[in-house]
Amino acid sequence: MDEKSIGQNIRSLREASGVSLTEVARQAGLAKGTLSKIEKGQISSPIGTLMSVANVLGTRLADFFQEGEEAVTHILTRKGQGISLVRDGSQYGYSYEALALEFPGKVAEPFILTVRPEDKEGTFQHGGDEFIHVLSGQGEFQLGETKMQLKTGDSIYFNPELPHALRPTNGKPVRFLCLFIERSRSSRKSNLLSGESRT
Repeated sequence: MDEKSIGQNIRSLREASGVSLTEVARQAGLAKGTLSKIEKGQISSPIGTLMSVANVLGTRLADFFQEGEEAVTHILTRKGQGISLVRDGSQYGYSYEALALEFPGKVAEPFILTVRPEDKEGTFQHGGDEFIHVLSGQGEFQLGETKMQLKTGDSIYFNPELPHALRPTNGKPVRFLCLFIERSRSSRKSNLLSGESRT
């Protein structure tokens, strides 16, 4: 799905909520011009940014990627056949393979994320929760001020509002399952419609 289609979905959901571009941008911590470019499909939006907008609108990240109204009961993704996405880590060379993008209403977005030794190190922060499970390779994972070594088979569930980064340490790529987990947004949507700020 291209950025223009994603932007159209975001705009449609925002307009259906009856909330202005200015207000959504403010509560998502974005410049109004940035959100406008996202809605017009002029820029590739980081996962964290999309999650922030989804939180404000009281919707799911997956709703931004919906292409039709057909009922979905499951998503089967064969080995190596996930959907390649350009996301926030792509600027550093990271490879994102979405595993269940088309499934509506889910609370978690699963990806296979690959970080190579030659990639630039990126530091990230976003809302929700995050879980990673190392499928192959090993690397140093930093969460806030804490550094830890992760090897094949290791997992960590953490608060991604803290700055976090991962870099390979043995000269080989690190490949891991990554879940971006969304928290309930019913209270956020209520606050948005009543004009209150998120905490």
